[in-house]
Amino acid sequence: MIKTATITFIAIATSLSIFFSSPSKSSYHNLFLSTSDNASISQHLFTLTRRPHVAGSQANAEAAAYVLSTLNSFDIPSHIASYDVLLTYPVSRSLTLTRPPPDSPTTFDLHQEIYNGDPYADVADEVLPTFHAYAKSGTVSGPAVYVNYGRMEDYAILKGTGVNVSGTVALARYGEIFRGDIVENAYDAGAVGVVIYTDRKDYGGGGGGAKWFPDDKWMPPSGVQVGSVFRGKGDPTTPGWPSTGTCERLSDDEVEQRDDVPHIPSLPISWADGDAIMRSIGGLVAKDDWQGGIDAPVYRVGPGPGIIELSYMGKKVISTIENVIGIIEGAEEPDRYVKTF
Repeated sequence: MIKTATITFIAIATSLSIFFSSPSKSSYHNLFLSTSDNASISQHLFTLTRRPHVAGSQANAEAAAYVLSTLNSFDIPSHIASYDVLLTYPVSRSLTLTRPPPDSPTTFDLHQEIYNGDPYADVADEVLPTFHAYAKSGTVSGPAVYVNYGRMEDYAILKGTGVNVSGTVALARYGEIFRGDIVENAYDAGAVGVVIYTDRKDYGGGGGGAKWFPDDKWMPPSGVQVGSVFRGKGDPTTPGWPSTGTCERLSDDEVEQRDDVPHIPSLPISWADGDAIMRSIGGLVAKDDWQGGIDAPVYRVGPGPGIIELSYMGKKVISTIENVIGIIEGAEEPDRYVKTF
């Protein structure tokens, strides 16, 4: 147990960041209580989530400034460390499902609903279209194949039952592993693209009359989980060194050759869209633990007969992000740091 070292909380872009130490128990206890009562936590959470603040945006810089101001208000020595990093943003995306005749193709709108009474409806136009950060741009098409959570063991099960994933578009559900690994495993299995949906069993209350936002905590039918599919650390163009000033950077071609960036396109989708795709898949019935919750259709693995066409185009930009760093020096071993994010 570290009693006297300097403990560090680092906030990347918008998170709270403090290097925390161990002063006297009463001082430590009082500081903790002063920064973490229910009212202050509620206010900080509301302020930081009141509007979207995507990395590299002005709103993001304002969120970092708020965190800095909050730390300074507690007399915690704090500063902002800025870095110029490679970020990606969506330019266009589309997803179309083609079923056997006589059904007509479905082009998904990939849009998250605004609900009556939504307290954030006034800033909805500031939300970026749903996408995976660092996703590979491209257009692919292939039979839909259900791969459960997209783990290596899931592909082993598919292979063992004679299901060929090569040339398909994998339908995977969020959970169990990192989304970047879902994309990588699909690529390794021969898939040409991936759509990752939020299964109601895991995130929508399980079905059976369960309610969702804004009436409960569960993900609504149009809700989409977004995030990065880059499997590395830091900036892909500066592996192992800081992204500051005119530092050396890898070229786009060099970044593309790295094994921690995705090599096939991907899109995150809602459980409503995932449900529609699932209903287009035939073939063998999936294992019991691959099935959905109450009211879900029978999950089959395919491939097909539903055909998915996935298109994503992103742009790469070197943008500035802010790390907010605060330090509380330890009393006995101040040169010994403990970092907390």
